[in-house]
Amino acid sequence: MNKNEIKTVADLVKKSAEEFGGKTFLKEVVKGEVSEKTFEEFYTDVKKLSGYINTKYSDAKQTHTAVIGPSSYGWLVSWFGTVCGGNTAVPLDAQLSCEDICELLVRSDTDIFCYDPRYEKMIPAVKANCPNVKECISFAELTELLENTAPAEFPDVPADNLAAIVYTSGTTGKSKGVMLLNSNYIDNAMCQENEASPDDTVLSVLPIHHIYCFTCDIMLSLRYGSTLCFNDSMMHIPQNLKRFAPTIMLIVPMIAETMYKQIKAAAAAKPEIPIAMIAQNVFGGRLKTIYSGGAYLRPELQKAYIDMGFNMAQGYGMTECSPRISTADPCDKECAGDVGIIVNGCTVKTVDGEILVKSPSVMAGYYKDEAETAETLTSDGWLRTGDLGYVDDKNRIFITGRKKNLIILSNGENVSPEELENKFSGHDIIGDVLVYSEDSVITAEIFPAAEAVKGLSENDIEKTILEVVDSVNKTVASAKTIRRVRLRTSEFEKTTSKKIKRSQSEQGRRIR
Repeated sequence: MNKNEIKTVADLVKKSAEEFGGKTFLKEVVKGEVSEKTFEEFYTDVKKLSGYINTKYSDAKQTHTAVIGPSSYGWLVSWFGTVCGGNTAVPLDAQLSCEDICELLVRSDTDIFCYDPRYEKMIPAVKANCPNVKECISFAELTELLENTAPAEFPDVPADNLAAIVYTSGTTGKSKGVMLLNSNYIDNAMCQENEASPDDTVLSVLPIHHIYCFTCDIMLSLRYGSTLCFNDSMMHIPQNLKRFAPTIMLIVPMIAETMYKQIKAAAAAKPEIPIAMIAQNVFGGRLKTIYSGGAYLRPELQKAYIDMGFNMAQGYGMTECSPRISTADPCDKECAGDVGIIVNGCTVKTVDGEILVKSPSVMAGYYKDEAETAETLTSDGWLRTGDLGYVDDKNRIFITGRKKNLIILSNGENVSPEELENKFSGHDIIGDVLVYSEDSVITAEIFPAAEAVKGLSENDIEKTILEVVDSVNKTVASAKTIRRVRLRTSEFEKTTSKKIKRSQSEQGRRIR
């Protein structure tokens, strides 16, 4: 695909249909059976919904369509049918409560609400609390709508047209509506080369409203003509790995850790079989490349996957940058703890330790929030990421923590809690850990892993956890020593994306 011809999302959808036509674009499990759609069928259905919206809401300057639900063909058609018609999509987190959904529908000025049928019971509340919502369309109804609608050609859409308002799920504060233009999405989807081919099969396991999943699974499948397969449940990953036999997967470190533990357990049960063979069987038999993002990936785990015969790369980005800022070459065997090399067209600098980014992928701002926009975007177009880190002489980015979480000790020493939290990765007894300053003392609050503490006494659990803390302390400078330890009996409060909220309503019991 000639990327110079692609300026908008509509261009990408149209071009993918022209180049890959009758090839399978999507596979998904529907009522226990695999349903397939070609690139051409997808293009036709997107044109139908695009025409429907623009005909029915012709008086509106720009129609806002909110979309919610797990990954599905209906979700894709709803999002692309909106954006390709020159309108704005609002992808919502499928884990939100009814109250939060209604709040975002109002804040985003949503006109149309497209939803998975499992949200049907929320519709009366939406109609009662969201006066701007003019129409609610279930994905089940969407099928009939498409059957009774003729396809319409896409209108001319400017590259700087607002494509989507994507709400962040931060660990502190109110979610912000990131405004991403058509040009943002296209720049990020086109910034690298030779990432996939029409021979590849991509198994998509991450939430579809996340920009990482959307750009790197869906947009790249359209660009390269790869076959996209939707995983219908986290519980069904093992079955769908065998069912779809992917060659590429995007995951987060939590999934990588879980899969590796399963592989190690299977290898221990059958020591006569090489672990690489067991791993390949677990992943469906054809997996070549794994991309990891969204959180810290410990270098030891990356190396373990590489040793098992997979290409594994870590990337870095944020919603405000559509999302890719850096990505590693998956064939690079060095596990240096970096998050990849800065992508093409992106410039990175550090100011007072904070990473700043300038790129055509950077958002237009936060929807109806000039104060937060001014706080995040400099007057000359640099995006303040809020991440602390540095760039080495190979153009690799290293992340050391979050600026807003920095612990400043009484002696003036700066300590990144994330740096310490990451050191607990790989210890089986550690479920989750939160590091913070309590009375000017560096404190680690720990929730043990349920599987690891089965059958252990309270004293044994405390003893083992304190041994882990001592081992971590041996790897850090004296000023960064963890001197207080708290043990939780209940899980940390988390965001819907499973990130720990740094402000907790309860505190664990002190054991040191």
